[in-house]
This record gives sequence, C-alpha cells and structure tokens, in this order.
Amino acid sequence: MAMVLAILLAGITSDSQACNVPAFRYALERWPADPYQLLVYYETSPPGKAYDLLQRSAVERGGIANYTLKGIDVTKPEGKALAEQRKIAVFPWVEAFYPSHSQVRTPVWSGPLTLDRARRILDSPKRSGLAQKLLSGEVAVWILIKSGNEVKDRRALQSLRACLERGSKTLKIPETGTDLNGNQVEVADFKTYPVHFDLMEIARDDPEEDLLVNALMRSEPDLGQYDDPLAFPVFGRGRALYALVGDGIQEKNIQEACQSLIAWCSCEVKALNPGTDLLISANWSRPCGGKMVKDPDLPLAGLSVFHRDPATTEAAVASRMIDRVKAEAAPRAPVAANGATGSVAAGTPAQVPGSRENPVVQNMLYLAGAVGLALLVLSVFVKVKIGK
Repeated sequence: MAMVLAILLAGITSDSQACNVPAFRYALERWPADPYQLLVYYETSPPGKAYDLLQRSAVERGGIANYTLKGIDVTKPEGKALAEQRKIAVFPWVEAFYPSHSQVRTPVWSGPLTLDRARRILDSPKRSGLAQKLLSGEVAVWILIKSGNEVKDRRALQSLRACLERGSKTLKIPETGTDLNGNQVEVADFKTYPVHFDLMEIARDDPEEDLLVNALMRSEPDLGQYDDPLAFPVFGRGRALYALVGDGIQEKNIQEACQSLIAWCSCEVKALNPGTDLLISANWSRPCGGKMVKDPDLPLAGLSVFHRDPATTEAAVASRMIDRVKAEAAPRAPVAANGATGSVAAGTPAQVPGSRENPVVQNMLYLAGAVGLALLVLSVFVKVKIGK
C-alpha cells in the first residue's frame, strides 16, 4: 500500500513541479481549450445545413473548434417537453453554454440557428485575429470591450495602450524561478524571447462579436452591472483572466496581470488556475518557435483518462448538457434579502461564492479514487498470489 501511494504521489509531484517555462507559454502548448456545449433544438429531420456545419467542427468529430454538439428533436416527447420548459418556440434554435465545470449555468448565447449564425459561432474576425496573435508568440492579447461612453473608452484605451507599450519594452521573462520545494530553476530557453502584448478593441454591441462579448462579460457574475469599459488579458489557447473595470484599468493592475503571465509556471494543473476559455476555432498545434515545453506531459486528470470510447463519451457529455439545461430551467428557491451578492470594487476580480466544484476538492477526490483503484488491484494481486 505504501509503495502504491508513493508511486501515485510521485506522479503528482512530477507534474506539479513547475517546468522552466513561463506561464503563458505553458498554457499555449499544454492546456487544451475547454469545450463549450451547444444544444440545437429542431423539428425536422435532418436538422439542416446549419446543424451539419456545426457538427463537422465539433470536438466529437475531430474538429478544431472547442465545443461539443447535441441535437434535440422536439417532435419526440422528451425533446418537446424540454423545449417547452425552456420556452423555445422557434426552430431550429441553438443554446451555447460555458464548459461543463463552469459555475455559470445560463446560456452564453441563444437564438435562432441560421447558416449565418452557425458560421459566426464557428468564427468571427476578432476571435480569428486573437488566435493568430497568440500563435505568433504574443504573451497576451488584451481585449477592451468599450462601454459606448466616448470619454471613458478613450481614457481606458490610452491607459491600456501606454502600459502595454511600456511593458513590451521593459518587462523580461525571469531568468530563474522557484519550484515547489524552494529550489531555483533556470529559464534558459527564454532569455531572448521577445515579450510583447497586443491590444484589441470591441464595441459592446458589435453584432459579429456578440458570442465573444457575451463569453467575456458573463464570465464573472456582476460584470453586466457596469456601464464602464472592461479589459481582459487573454493568453494560452484563448483563456481570459479576470476583468479590469473602468477606473481599475490602470498601470498597477495592468502591469500586475502582465507580470503574472511571464512569470515562471508554478502550477501546471489547469483547473487550479484562474480564467475562462473562449470559444475559438484554431489549430493550436504549431505555435511560433515550435515546442518549447520539454517536461513530460503527466496531468492529474482523474480516472476518466482511462476511458477512450468516443461514442460513450459523446453520450455522457450530451446527457450532462441536457441535465444542466433542465436544472437551469427548474424553479429556484428564493434568496434571502441578506444573501444578495454585493458588487465588487472596480478593477478587482469578481468572486463566485459557494463553488460546488472546487478544483482542489476535485483533485483530492481524483487522488482518493486513484488510490482506491490501486488498492483494489493490489488486493486482487495478493489474493491471486496467496491462491497459488
């Protein structure tokens, strides 16, 4: 038992021991984008060209877009009941949800599914440009969602632009870091890596970018309350960090976020890092400079890593999607007046209270499950040996 536990813990330690790679680069090479979940309600079979287009690019079909797709036939009793529960009367209709581990249970976007809408779910000018910039070696791309107030937007844009230009000239990737044991680790491969930050502006009501704007603005529970410009640093394979809001878009906060991304990577388990992945169609396998992460890829992902049946996986994902929709539509108990969520100070990340899916707890459960499985295998082995 002690030996089995030691082996398991050694595997976890080897993964959580940080490599000599900055956080933004590790995320780009090693963190697959979490899949969004699309539900399409239809009343004709087959569902149509728009559905076919989405299907070809879905994760379960080997597509490069990070989403799974489930069709719901509303001519069947269960599909009809679900559509009525969701008050959907126009078909085909699509709902896009955040990845399954997200604490946000409402759709990121929903509406009639047309061929044009399917194309815009798959891609948009800003999302395509974002992927190209990240693949070209940018540390991060800051997205400024404008408020529509010219004075506020100009002030935020000037502050962001000045800070990012200054940061691109002065910030350097540290030559040494510290691992979890306190030992210094050299970052020799990145001594000459050019640190650069880019900037994108998006109007809050841009019809071509409504999915991107919604995904950013709904990533924290209170962002919709602000009529100020919002700034998000995006890195890796389209992972957005917390928002800076209004007057919080200032040098101290911007520099802090930039420095955190070029810092040495100390936690390689993606779920333990902050951020929300965006829905982007991109081939992330060939970043600028080729492969720069050289440590073995041994993520602690739980016992699900042993499951390889695509058909069963797709069915399980679809079942969770439908359960999630039903749960979201179900009546909720009233919230006491003293339990209302207060607003968050501008420039600070909004916190989500009471997370049901704490990543630390998840990984502890994964560890317990792995240990249990190992003990079961060991007990069977011992019995066989004794039987002999």
